[in-house]
Amino acid sequence: MNLVPKLRKEKKVINIHQDKLIDEYAWIKQEDWQSVLKDPSKLNKEVLKYINEENNYKSEKLKDLDTFKKKIFEELKGRIKDKDSSVPVKDGQFSYYTKYIENSEYPQFLRVNKKKDVEIIFDANIKSKNFKFFNLNSVSHSYNHQYLAYNVDTNGSEYYDLSVEEISTKKIITKKIENTTGEIVWHPNNNIIFYTVLDGNHRPNKIFAHKIGSDPKNDKCIFEEKDAAYFCSPSISQSKKYLFIRTGDHQTSEYWFSPIDDFENIKCFRKRKEKEEYEIDHANDFFYILSNLDQCRNFKVSTTKINNINEWKDFIEYNPRHLLLDFTVLKKWFILLQRVNGLNQILIKSLDSLEEHLIKFDDETYELSLSGQYEFDTDLIRISYSSPVTPSTIYDYNCYLRKKIHRKTQEIPSGHNSKDYICKRVMVTAHDQEEIPLTILHHKNTKIDGKAPLLLYGYGSYGITIPDNFSSNRFSLINRGFIYAVAHIRGGREKGQEWYENGKLMNKKNTFLDFISCAEYLCKNKYTSKGQIIAQGGSAGGLLMGYISNERPELFLGIIAQVPFVDICNTMLDEELPLTVTEIPEWGDMKNDQEAFKYIKSYSPYDNVKKQNYPNMLITGGITDPRVTYWEMTKWIAKLRDFKTDKNLIVLDMNMEAGHSGASGRYDYLKEIALTYIFALKISKKILP
Repeated sequence: MNLVPKLRKEKKVINIHQDKLIDEYAWIKQEDWQSVLKDPSKLNKEVLKYINEENNYKSEKLKDLDTFKKKIFEELKGRIKDKDSSVPVKDGQFSYYTKYIENSEYPQFLRVNKKKDVEIIFDANIKSKNFKFFNLNSVSHSYNHQYLAYNVDTNGSEYYDLSVEEISTKKIITKKIENTTGEIVWHPNNNIIFYTVLDGNHRPNKIFAHKIGSDPKNDKCIFEEKDAAYFCSPSISQSKKYLFIRTGDHQTSEYWFSPIDDFENIKCFRKRKEKEEYEIDHANDFFYILSNLDQCRNFKVSTTKINNINEWKDFIEYNPRHLLLDFTVLKKWFILLQRVNGLNQILIKSLDSLEEHLIKFDDETYELSLSGQYEFDTDLIRISYSSPVTPSTIYDYNCYLRKKIHRKTQEIPSGHNSKDYICKRVMVTAHDQEEIPLTILHHKNTKIDGKAPLLLYGYGSYGITIPDNFSSNRFSLINRGFIYAVAHIRGGREKGQEWYENGKLMNKKNTFLDFISCAEYLCKNKYTSKGQIIAQGGSAGGLLMGYISNERPELFLGIIAQVPFVDICNTMLDEELPLTVTEIPEWGDMKNDQEAFKYIKSYSPYDNVKKQNYPNMLITGGITDPRVTYWEMTKWIAKLRDFKTDKNLIVLDMNMEAGHSGASGRYDYLKEIALTYIFALKISKKILP
């Protein structure tokens, strides 16, 4: 039987703001951490030994469930159509789509012409055969359909290598451009691509133009962002007439633009101003601008003529009850994705008549989104709809005819009957009388008597909304008597921009208290009971998991903390890390603001571990993760082991071949889901056939 892993202590003290941060495990962060992300073999041998011991300890503690884990995996796999393909997207003489062949981890990329001739233009299964991890960020064809640009990350560090091939011959035109972000923008002349390069600290700060087939060393830098807090990226207008470069942080944006044939003379569209955000696109003689200017917190849409960009006129007037999320502008149509009363709608506006109409659904809760498209002069857009009980359905929508055209509904090979499940959205009263949306999903045969185990998911950061979409994975828990709930807590934008702002900076604790209020509501209303809840959250949602485990451990049976951001004080004081400077508007300036330091320290999971009982805990990480680095969860579990006073199960699963998003293959990823589910089923004593 494996001994409980133990990590050596080496005390480090940071004196700041008449206070101290004491860290006994800071030594495991290497000075050359950047090289470890690119090559994990450079990890300190002592740290590697400890992480391996943690992984082995996890395997030992869960080994009696190996057979059951395989069963759950096969169950999850059985809900995915093995041989499947996406709906083709038209681009001139071809339509492009992806396809999975039998037992494949990765897709093929194909196109079909008007004669129905099908051609495989890229096979990720072949390209990935020499790699344990293989993540494609972009696969992008040129406008003349002759070339294909793609970029690949082969270890999870999110450093992408960009290459260009000739489609017909598979000849490599540009072999490799290293350290890119993964975005690729083609020039309509088919000879140039635009891409973003990461600096030594993994920050996207330069944009280059590359003539395909030439030496990348000669590529021209067309934009450089010198503020470490701002990240930049290129795009092309839907009209294909303008190059755009966006730069920004979590609360401010700035665009640069030029006619696509004059990209070396790019200029600023509107200078950055703190807390001003805007996004732009072009159609006909106008730029269309989504912005929060003029105190329009939930955004409005303006237009400006291309020859007078300083004079903006309202195009979609501000409505404080409508959160404007995104837009697409076509030659004859303006398409707006908005959220009203917590649910998404799509507004269609004719650029000729200015008439408007809506696409919406009548379900109690659902997810509705716009898909990307190639063509500009078209009446068709593509939308996707699902709900927690309804598999995803893809429609083409004819804006002129106002008609939905069904293209595909997600198949569940092992079977799914939406009538077997009950889903509702309720409002929960928070500690300060705010109303928190809470989505609850369960099998119709599950008794609401307080005895059911319940998984409660939460995130609540960066204004990210957790959608009420369909996930076939959840039913492995739900069909075994679990209730599944999602807390739409502050820090997201489920109820608008104010909902986000009231869950960040000096309001951050609202995120945590909202989650606790939802847990208490579920107990009070007999969905579950105290000590029967398993909380789950990842990345910034892991910060939430850390807080509740410190402050309300008795409420939870278990915690699933995936790539958890738990060492917030040390991270936000280390300006060399990739995200620290750009995330000051989200968390606060600990280095220069004493009040921010005190507030963040008061909720930091790592700094508030204490002598007490903790719930059962499954903690995950990725060794090459550049967002939440390997030392955060490693230090946290070592400290938890030192302080916890109970005998509950606590294990670390560190993926030694992946980064922030976990395994890259569609089936390999399910093995990670299976691990979290057997953990939940084990501690809830629901190991049933």
